[in-house]
Amino acid sequence: MVSRRALLGLVGALALTVVADIGRDAWIARKVAYLDGFDPASNKCFDVEPASEARRARIYIVGDSAAHEWPLEGFDPRYEAVDCGMFAETTAQLEQRFDRFDFLRPGDVVVLTSGVYDAVGASFAAPERLPDYAAKAAERLLRLARMASAAGGQVIVTTVLPPFEPEALRRPFWHESIRDFTAQANAALRARQAEIDRQGIALLDIPRLLGGDDRRTPHIWGRNGLKLNQQGFAALTQEINRRLPP
Repeated sequence: MVSRRALLGLVGALALTVVADIGRDAWIARKVAYLDGFDPASNKCFDVEPASEARRARIYIVGDSAAHEWPLEGFDPRYEAVDCGMFAETTAQLEQRFDRFDFLRPGDVVVLTSGVYDAVGASFAAPERLPDYAAKAAERLLRLARMASAAGGQVIVTTVLPPFEPEALRRPFWHESIRDFTAQANAALRARQAEIDRQGIALLDIPRLLGGDDRRTPHIWGRNGLKLNQQGFAALTQEINRRLPP
């Protein structure tokens, strides 16, 4: 005979499973929906005074969670580094949030980094849509880069960070097609290298910088399946500093 405690435990476990499934389905639905945009957020950058009050040229780190979590203290001290990141944001969301770069002043730098959450969303969409999503993500990044460059900024756009090995909590949501997306998006960005160069935009190639490939980043740089650790950010910061004017 099953004890009352065991029965309660079984009911609780079933309830948690149902809640987890509902949460998972809602999470997937949001990610797929965000591939084509969302209601744009009003905030662009956080905890920063208006550009008109800046005393130094600025490096604006624009993008998704990577931009928001990027340590700001390692950048060239001639510049004020500014967090313009938003957690879990796709390139479609980013493009709507940064519909203009009218806050840029001469000497400012824009670092654009996004696409990881496009990869997550695309991995749950119909497989035949993935190449289109990858091409659109690359084009949005380049469109933002051109817009920032036209507004007077020096622009560095990164390729999409290829994933690491997924951690245990991410495995129920994990699709290896995330790697297909990063490979295709990065190929699309590199295919435009000559055009990017002519426009004075720099492409920072993360897989080549970190010694990986377009499907996998070495685990030494990872904090979890999708995010860089402090050493990874430091390597990117050092490369950005190297590309700044002397």
